[in-house]
Formats: sequence, C-alpha cells, structure tokens
Amino acid sequence: MKIPSSLLVALMLAASASAAEPARSLLPAASSDLVPTRLEASAKNQGAAAQLDHQPSAMSWALDPHAALDAGPQPFVKHSREYWIDASADDLQRGLNLATSANGALIRMSPHAGNGGLLDPASLLIRSGGKVHSAGAAFATVADEAALRAAGMDVPQGSVVVKLADVVGSGQLQLLAPSASGSYLVHVFEPQSAIVLSLGATRDTVLAGQALLVRASVDAGANLDQLSGMLSSASGHVQNFSFNRQADGSWLARVVPDAAHAGGFGLWEVHAFGQASTSKVSVPRDARTAVAVSRATARLDGSIQKLAQSSRAGDMTLRIGVQAAAASRYQLAAVLYGTDSRGQRVPVAAAHSAAWLNTGTGNIDLAFDAASLSASGVGAPYELRDLRLINQADMSLLERRERAASGL
Repeated sequence: MKIPSSLLVALMLAASASAAEPARSLLPAASSDLVPTRLEASAKNQGAAAQLDHQPSAMSWALDPHAALDAGPQPFVKHSREYWIDASADDLQRGLNLATSANGALIRMSPHAGNGGLLDPASLLIRSGGKVHSAGAAFATVADEAALRAAGMDVPQGSVVVKLADVVGSGQLQLLAPSASGSYLVHVFEPQSAIVLSLGATRDTVLAGQALLVRASVDAGANLDQLSGMLSSASGHVQNFSFNRQADGSWLARVVPDAAHAGGFGLWEVHAFGQASTSKVSVPRDARTAVAVSRATARLDGSIQKLAQSSRAGDMTLRIGVQAAAASRYQLAAVLYGTDSRGQRVPVAAAHSAAWLNTGTGNIDLAFDAASLSASGVGAPYELRDLRLINQADMSLLERRERAASGL
C-alpha cells in the first residue's frame, strides 16, 4: 500500500518529536546573573523592530578547549589621574587655581562651543612658588589644535595642550591667560601621579527599574575626602546621585536609572568627581565609566529541551523558551562546554541564533552543528554557559545566565 506523502511527513514529524527529550528547567539563576523580574511592552523601539528580518538564522563554531573563558560579566574599571574645570575668561585672567601632585602635568584648554576666544600659547603664564613663569620657561611641550589633530586627537577648535616643565614643580598652581575671552574647559592630567581614582559599576548592564551599584576608591596612601556622582543617559538626561563612605575607605553608591530614558542605542555614562588627598597634597579627581541600561521586553521562560537530531547526524539543537512582551527579533547566544578525558568541563562550541517572536511565549533554537561539536574531541555530558538573550531592535542585553543547563 502506498502511503500518501502528506501522511508520511506527519509520521516523520511525530517520530522526530517523540525522539526529543522532555523539556526541563534551566538551572537556578545566580546572584550575579542578569534576570528580568518584570516585562514591559515598550513602544520605544517598535520602529526599529519593524525593519528587522523575520527569517530565523543560526550559526555555530568550534572553540579551543584549552581557552580560559569567563562567563561572568566583567565591568570596566576606570583609573583616573585627571580632572576637569569649567573656567570663565575672568578666572583665567585673574589666575585659575589648579592643584597637581607630581611634576609634568598636562593641561588642555578647549574653548566651549561658540567661543571665538582662541588662546595664544605664547601668552600663557604659570604662577607657582611665588613666581610667575612665562610660557617659554613654564612649558616643556606645547601643542596646538593642528598638532593635536595630526596626532589623531579629535579636539574642539582652538584647543591647546601644554606640558609643565619641572621648574614649575607641583602643588598649588595658577594658570593665567591675559587674552582669554568666553569660557573654556580645562583638563588636567597627571601621568606621573600616585593618586589614582578608580571607578566601576558592579555590572556592565542593568535593567530599567533595577539598581546600579557604583564603587569608587583611591590607591593606598591617599584618601577620598569627598565624592559626588552623575548618571547621564544616552539621550542626555542627567540625574545626580550620592556616594556613601564604606568601612574599608571606599565609596559606594546605589542609583536606579530613570526608566523613562532606558532602551535604545547608546550607553549611559557614570561620572564621579571629588577631592583626593595625602598628608602632603590635595587634588581633584574625576572619573567616567559606562554601563548599558536595557528595557526588559522579553525574558527566558525557564524551559530548555534537547531536540532530536535534525538533518545531519551529530548535530545538537537546544530549544529554549522565551516570553516576549513586545514583538521583535530576539537573539540567543551561548557557549557549550563538554567533558574531556580527565572529567573536566572545557569549551567546545559557541552558537548564536535569532528569530522573530510575537508577544507571548515562543521558542528560539540554539543549534550546534556536528563539525563544531567534534572538532575538539570532547564529548558529553555537556553544559550550557553564558546564555544571553538580546533584543536586536537595539541590541540590548535582556538576560544573561552564567550557567544555564547541565547534563545535556
């Protein structure tokens, strides 16, 4: 008896489904994982989402089993030996007070936008130790806008950088510009200073409505006498926040980014500024770092299923459930670890997959092809790590699990 082709397809699909393992739950989230507690159907990126491809895509590639990978987030920490001052023409004509802690400080003066008062480096003076030093004596090096741009620096028009000569020394100084007009941004950088302000957030991404923890400290031998902070969104919204001194001498701030400005392309800037001192000198210090603030339009629903081999023997496909509050193209990325001959977990392959999801609960399949799995000679049992969910409408990270599933 000839079996109708439509029935044959149905039987093949049924056989494939029956061969799949039952769905199971992802491992419990760790405290360091990024996990949405609620979803929001944001309209902010609907225009960008509408332009995205609806066709699913997937790729995988082999990894070096000897590579040392870290699935935990590694926030950037800024180490600063610098500070900025907004200065008026009156400030510079009278003498702008500066503080340095080491010889050889670099001072950059940039006119604010619309300020036509370009500075002549030869007219600048430095007052230190009760003496006034002319430009020829005070500056070891002078670079104007043309020289700075030739060196690859994108500086505002009329910018000037000078390096203080050793004869100036360090400590309390005054910068004088008798011909100054308008307003300027003055940047002081001390490459030889031992007073270093370190600033970093505890994670590189937070979700709208969740708190961001920011920590600051100075190197041993110095103290932070005061510290303030500002958080600026990619759209320019600014909110001030306060630091609290900790028992170990560091400073900690807890700030919740304004959810109304979350989402979209661009990072948020964390800016800390204060006064650092030793027994001999007190100097300002500014530091900036960046974080991402995402809108949780989707999250993992907690389910994972190992599907039957599809078209080629040796492939492995993991179907992962996703709950979406906004229709968009969502991406999954993860690293698969295998077990080597010593019983150790080592990297085997990485995979990325993307698919269009409407609102509600859907799935995205992470596919590891046979070539990627066999390249290292490492086998089962497998473990899924560094699982990430991304909204491709703005490439925002929505969820991240350091360890997602084991025993695969």
